Amino acid sequence: MELKFIGQGLDPESDITAGNYILNSLESENYNSFNAFVAFVSTGGLKNFIDEMLSFKEAGGEIKLYLGVNLNATSKEALEKLLEHEIESYVVYSPNNIIYHPKIYAFEGDETTRAIIGSSNLTESGLFQNIEASVCVDFESDDENGNEFLADIYDHFNTIINREHPSCQLLTPEVLEILIESKVVLPEAASRAKSNKINKEFGQKETKINTRLLELFGKVKAKRPPKGFRKTVVKKELIAEEETNEVNVIDETTELAAGSMWIETGLMTGGSRNILDLSKKGKLDGANKFGSVSYFGIDPNDENQINDINVIFGGKTYLSNRVFYAPANSNWRIRLNGETVEGEKLTTFSIPSLGQNGGFQQKILLFTKIDETNFRLEILEQDDMSMLIENSADWAKGGSGNGRAYGIIAE
Repeated sequence: MELKFIGQGLDPESDITAGNYILNSLESENYNSFNAFVAFVSTGGLKNFIDEMLSFKEAGGEIKLYLGVNLNATSKEALEKLLEHEIESYVVYSPNNIIYHPKIYAFEGDETTRAIIGSSNLTESGLFQNIEASVCVDFESDDENGNEFLADIYDHFNTIINREHPSCQLLTPEVLEILIESKVVLPEAASRAKSNKINKEFGQKETKINTRLLELFGKVKAKRPPKGFRKTVVKKELIAEEETNEVNVIDETTELAAGSMWIETGLMTGGSRNILDLSKKGKLDGANKFGSVSYFGIDPNDENQINDINVIFGGKTYLSNRVFYAPANSNWRIRLNGETVEGEKLTTFSIPSLGQNGGFQQKILLFTKIDETNFRLEILEQDDMSMLIENSADWAKGGSGNGRAYGIIAE
């Protein structure tokens, strides 16, 4: 029997993660059976394994997943994907709030067996990014201690495996429908909205306190999962409540479209913090580069030119956002103050409130050109900068190379 410790999350460059171990096991010819007992599953976790699981099945392998749905942490979309690909899955749920919380991934073959046991859920963060700890147990088929160890695992879950326990049900469209109607399982956007609401109510910090917190604790750099990260980012979807005009934030995953332009915002200007500086030209490592203003159909050398564009944000179109040259500041700008035909204002999202930054400040704005007049807008975090640079066909910093960064997403 061989034991290996899997520590992840503290070194973002390390490939020693529970996710990598599971991927390698699915790709190995040593195993023909995969059973997992896992508390939570998300589409982010599945996207890193679904191709390998389907290949595993096509090669004659058997897969059974026993999944929890507590705390709204398993998503509707993840369970739908398992149904779509006919991955045999079972839902374990107790209505009296006894939480099903294991994280065990067991692989069996004719000659060797592997069990990965630890703290990693079947989510992208749990398998690749969070600070987690697991143990990988490998043993040969004639290893008595190993076989007894695996038998103990299966004995513990025996009533679930044999579907004798009332908390276990085969995942079917009908079962999923009941879980959704009962709001035990939520769409991922709704789950994020719920989390954001809780964070807003209980996690708000005064600016002074938050500054002290960030000075005390440094951020952990996230590990990049093997699939999907290069063209996928999390955007901030800002939703204004019609009656109160209160802005709520929902995180949404968005694909990076080739040809889109990203622009670092800084603090922005204007009373509503809605004016974004653009550049006539830029520099990088001493080399002259294109300017960001040209993306909006402007000749950087024609300071009399203006362009009124429509910004599509949050599914709504905000008309007449002006791209113009500001002589007093000697630079190009875009004023994000458009309105919908119903009179809804884009500045609802940009204006600071109660000492907090506006929705566009210290972010990265991602513009995608639909045509010469219409541009889709998405808001990204500054932490995405390195990933955006990595996926850019070209990028620069404004002015003499000391300004804010911007770039064009590659094919």
